[in-house]
Amino acid sequence: MGKRHALRTLALGITLTAAVATVQAQQQPAGSDADYIAKVKAAAPEAVVKDATILVMEKGGAMRTVQKGTNEFTCMTIGGDTPMCTDKVGMEWMHALMTHGAPPAKVGFMYMLAGDAGASNTDPFATGPKPDNHWVKTGPHVMILGAPEKAMEGYPRTADADPTKPYVMWAGTPYEHLMVPVH
Repeated sequence: MGKRHALRTLALGITLTAAVATVQAQQQPAGSDADYIAKVKAAAPEAVVKDATILVMEKGGAMRTVQKGTNEFTCMTIGGDTPMCTDKVGMEWMHALMTHGAPPAKVGFMYMLAGDAGASNTDPFATGPKPDNHWVKTGPHVMILGAPEKAMEGYPRTADADPTKPYVMWAGTPYEHLMVPVH
């Protein structure tokens, strides 16, 4: 892993940060970097997090590297306090989502083993639960991301998903992805 990869990861992180900041305000988490790392550790297996790059979004949307990683994963909190860890393609996918761009034509992987705070199952850009956006809260899960996921058949693509079973979130949008609960 060279300087080029590190710069690309940082550039993706900075672009993602700016886009996320425009979607919702987020403040620097209270506490120390050690507290933040402890929170992020809930997102993925220890073997992934210990060698991952850990980013924190500070007030105003700037990204700060808390831990420089040696593997291809980046971990952070999203939406203020939901921990996640994703691979390089997952960062590209998130960048596409936040900028309303085309998702990568590659498969990405994301851990969210602490679950999430909920999201619309039909609208990637919904900011809160409404009667028509089919809000779903998913417990511990992993996500398969990117265009090749669309070829996977046999998973429910319904607006009213059962988050205890695998399902396709945001079906029919460029950002559809497979949600796989982990028990």
